[in-house]
Amino acid sequence: MSEPAQEMEPYENTLSLDELRREVRQLWDREHALTKALRELPEVPHWRVQYLLSSAAKWPDDHEVGKMMQRKFGLDAIAPRSEPEGGAGLWHHIRAGVLAARTAALPTPEKDKDDGR
Repeated sequence: MSEPAQEMEPYENTLSLDELRREVRQLWDREHALTKALRELPEVPHWRVQYLLSSAAKWPDDHEVGKMMQRKFGLDAIAPRSEPEGGAGLWHHIRAGVLAARTAALPTPEKDKDDGR
């Protein structure tokens, strides 16, 4: 038989007010960088987006794409570290998918003729 579940201690935030402000600011900056990237779809996103996406990047596929982008756009755009390389590679795939979906959704004269418009 399984043991009864133990009650968890309530979480106590031990951060100072300044540390908490810094953490909130970092989260705010990261969220806004991602929102801006999704709106504007730059070829290379802000470094905050690269680091955010790095946790979801697939090794070695996204990292290889990130390295290719790094050679094209330079070390100022994509830092020579594993996290930004993977995040940039994943962004490349996300951006391509969004652009393809947008293109497919755009009305074209041929589609309008087929629809009888």
